[in-house]
Amino acid sequence: MNYNQIGILLGIFAIAFFGFTLKKIGNPYVKGIWKSGLLVFTLYTALLIYFEIRWQFISDYASKYDLNGNGFVDLNEYSEEAIAAMNRKTYGATVRNYAPVTMAVFSSIVGFAYLISDWAVVRLKNKEQK
Repeated sequence: MNYNQIGILLGIFAIAFFGFTLKKIGNPYVKGIWKSGLLVFTLYTALLIYFEIRWQFISDYASKYDLNGNGFVDLNEYSEEAIAAMNRKTYGATVRNYAPVTMAVFSSIVGFAYLISDWAVVRLKNKEQK
């Protein structure tokens, strides 16, 4: 199991937890934290699923040029397209390894921005009611 798959499972469990417990929260500020957490893990899981699917397409495309199935492009399989496909697969492996951390940072930034805006809206609504 690679890091992307672990991240996807973590995200699915977190979405289930936040989704089932959201209705039980009464405080609007804590509810904002819960909605922000739900957004963070939904975005994180969706992006990791996208990267995992993309990686599968890249791997399948590169394996099309490996005629004898040994995982390498040999001299008899050598062509410009085969080298380009293998380079893309090699570069994709590096991106795939850093995807869980990068997506965690990105989704956390989006979730934090949502949390701040949600708290501002709640505060403005409370001021209007008073």
